[in-house]
This record gives sequence, C-alpha cells and structure tokens, in this order.
Amino acid sequence: MASTIDAVTIINKASQLLGDASQTYWTAGELLGWLNDGQIEIALLNPNSKTSTTAIQLVAGPKQKAPADSIRIIEFVRNMGSTGLLSGNAIRQIERKILDRYQPNWSLDTPNAVVVHAMYNAEDDNETFYVWPPQPVTPSYIEIVYCQLPTLIQNSNVGTKITLDDYYQNTLLDYVLYRAFGRGTESAGNYQRSQDHYKMFADMLTVKLENDRNANNNIPTK
Repeated sequence: MASTIDAVTIINKASQLLGDASQTYWTAGELLGWLNDGQIEIALLNPNSKTSTTAIQLVAGPKQKAPADSIRIIEFVRNMGSTGLLSGNAIRQIERKILDRYQPNWSLDTPNAVVVHAMYNAEDDNETFYVWPPQPVTPSYIEIVYCQLPTLIQNSNVGTKITLDDYYQNTLLDYVLYRAFGRGTESAGNYQRSQDHYKMFADMLTVKLENDRNANNNIPTK
C-alpha cells in the first residue's frame, strides 16, 4: 500500500522530542538523511517490510541475476511464459548441492523455457541464482517475491511521503532519534538516550517479525 505519512511529519516530531523545534542543532537535512538510513535498516532487518512481487525476464543459461534493487529474494513463485503475462507451473526452490550431488552436469542439460527448480543462497550471494533446466536462447519470465531496497525520500517538503508502510512511522522516529542523540555523545545522557531509542527501534521490528511468523504458522498446511 502507498504511504500516507509525510516524511516531514516524522522529522518535525523528532525535532520536538529533541528539544530543537527550530532545527538549529539537528538540521532538517540531517534528520532526512537518518530517516532514509532508517528505511534501509528496516528493510535489511525485516525482509517483508518492502517487498515486490514481479515477473522478471531470465537470460540464456542457468546463471541468473536478481533485480538491481533487490536486497534478497524471498520466494520463487511460478513460470510466467514468454511475455511475463501467462501464469504457468510453480517453481520449487532447492539447494544447489542437491543437484550437484545427484546430477553433476545439470548446468549442461538441454535448455527448456519452463523452470522446474530455482537455486539461491542469500548467505553466499544475494544477487545470483540458478535455474534448472537452463534457459534457452530466447528465455522466459518467472514471478518472484523479493525484498526491495526502499526508494530514497528526496526532500522534506509537505506531500513527500515515506516509502515504507505507514505502520513503520514510529519505528522510523525511534531510528532518527537514535542517530540524532548519537551525534551528541559528548553527553552521557545523550548516549543513553541514543541506545534507548535503538532498543525501541529493534524491539518493534522483532515484535513485527514474530507476529508475522506466528500468523504464517497458523495457516493450514493440509
């Protein structure tokens, strides 16, 4: 869903809580930069905070690349034909070492536009994945779900929205306050405030992630 929260709303709240409503010590530009950093931090820690379900065109052969704005691929969904508009067979993700063990020459198999297996390990390489069978010279499309790098908020003008969902506004506020108080660490009190706000930021993300997992665990599997 598109956000309805202006970036400047969070920035102004941060300024008030910092006791710097005039934005003299912590400028609007600094606060905006930290707001953008917070969006990226949230996407890194909670992969479902900024997702895109989209059809991507593959390239010839087994080796493929994730979209340029991908942090990590979450799921391989289905084949989408030669145009990206035709729903096809589901794709099963497996570990590459399984094919390596039982079919060592899998990457040299006869090409086929219909993907049966996708192999991806974000711990090794966030950008690269493999498909089997290898794609032909004229490759097809597949649908994936991936964690998307949040679009940068360009300015703090009225009407410029955050690019995460509205329910992350308080989490983002805590991140901005964490960074702001962290800049004033010559004061022991500011250092502690900085750490307190990061803890609240991290705790809110943990609760969100746990709630999402619990909801998923309640889905019947049979």
